[in-house]
Amino acid sequence: MLRLLPWKRRLAIDVGTATCHISVQGAGLVVREPTVIAFETERRRPIAYGSEAKQMLDREVSDVEVVRPLTGGVVADFDAAVILLRHLIHKALGHRPLIAPTVVTGEPTRATQVERRALMNALKAAGAGEVITVPRALAGAIGAGVPMDQPQCRLIVDMGAGATDIGVVSMGMVAAGESLHFGGDDLDEAIRRYARRRYRIGIGSARAEDIKIMAGALTQEMVGEQVRLSDLQDGDNNGGQKLEGIVELMRASLKPVAAEVLWILDSLPERQLDEITQVDSILTGGCAQLRGITDLLSEELALHFTPAPDPMSCTILGLEAILNDLEALSLDGRRFTR
Repeated sequence: MLRLLPWKRRLAIDVGTATCHISVQGAGLVVREPTVIAFETERRRPIAYGSEAKQMLDREVSDVEVVRPLTGGVVADFDAAVILLRHLIHKALGHRPLIAPTVVTGEPTRATQVERRALMNALKAAGAGEVITVPRALAGAIGAGVPMDQPQCRLIVDMGAGATDIGVVSMGMVAAGESLHFGGDDLDEAIRRYARRRYRIGIGSARAEDIKIMAGALTQEMVGEQVRLSDLQDGDNNGGQKLEGIVELMRASLKPVAAEVLWILDSLPERQLDEITQVDSILTGGCAQLRGITDLLSEELALHFTPAPDPMSCTILGLEAILNDLEALSLDGRRFTR
């Protein structure tokens, strides 16, 4: 049983590859900022955080280094992560805390000791006191409204920008799961390589993300705004020629996710697998907004997938629910029962 001092502030922090969310107990979600920081190159002095720093991506501003501290869902640049998290924690609280707050955060569903230690150390160096980690698949399931007091197994797939967390949740625990270092950023990179290989056009990651959002579909019938070569570069030197093959490219790129889920399902006992097939599987994370992705996964895995009501916020909503009842958390963060 956790024993928490009543005067300590409590925060829920979802440190995502693309976006950082912070909730303060009693105030709700107060920070939603891109996980990006910009430095003055010579002295590595921070000059912009979050949304302001993201606007500098791919701009090639002289003497400015723009950093995304997380890669593949884990801390890749420790110093940059600490500076950014310290700034966001102060922003969430409105001041520098006199007593280090207790923090509940999401970790990869199958985090290694190195990954867990890097995340916890970054938060503590940024000003956190006690840091409690919860598997992201479990937090996402809670945020999506999956009951935590039922024994029936439920499949959760959280597809973020840098990683995909897959979890089979039962009785407030992750019965089986895995973390795959694949997410929306990999779709962006696939679009960059495709544009360079087929059309000999070099684009940055921000432009690739724009194209992914514009197309935004896994079937041709659901494609939104038609992407043209003029969208890839300044000027229109291609006569409005359409950018072909994006749907097929993204479908092929998502094959590793389906394969990983299938591997987990094949390892389950028959009873758990039967329980999963009888209910909807839940898709959360930014990639859940791609039109047709639930149909693609349903087709590949012979299951019925449905997107969470607010897929972008499921993890922080789940962490916030845990934050409001921390005394119920046990087994080192692997179980939560409301």
